[in-house]
Amino acid sequence: MVGLVGVTGLAGSGKTTAIEELLKLSGGRILYLGQTVIDEVRARGLQETRENERQVRIDLRREKGPSALAIPYIGLVAYCFERGVPVFVDAILTRGEFDVLAGGVPSGCARLLAIEASFDIRSARLVSRPERPITVHELRERDKTELEGLGTGAVVESAEHAILNEGTLEQLYRQLAAFVDACG
Repeated sequence: MVGLVGVTGLAGSGKTTAIEELLKLSGGRILYLGQTVIDEVRARGLQETRENERQVRIDLRREKGPSALAIPYIGLVAYCFERGVPVFVDAILTRGEFDVLAGGVPSGCARLLAIEASFDIRSARLVSRPERPITVHELRERDKTELEGLGTGAVVESAEHAILNEGTLEQLYRQLAAFVDACG
């Protein structure tokens, strides 16, 4: 598989797990859009806290538009494509992010993959996550921001491919293998 796969979904749906498996199946490179925020937090000399990251994320999108987190990676996506290296993007939260990155590859070489799971399953995963766990209340707030403020729900709905991730890891991996096979 050569090209770009943007992975979208709400927190706890399994986006990162899916991307790590896609990398195992296809090789390639992972781009973590959140790194743009972390880099800016550090550049501003702020502590790396959820609140500072949230504020910087808002500031960047206000200053540079809905694709702000993806803009630094446009050249890298094109570079990887020219060398036959698949790129997996963690995580597409606005349509602008996907569109700006897809602009770096020929038509038909960019795919948007939605990973979906119910609120109850996502919250159970995030509460028990060893690194940076999220409470049920925090998840509700994050969902509100992503769904109402960023339009992530519309991005998920617009994805050409969707995987329901409410079963075992093996079930997820089988669905991802089928996705890779379908992409050729």
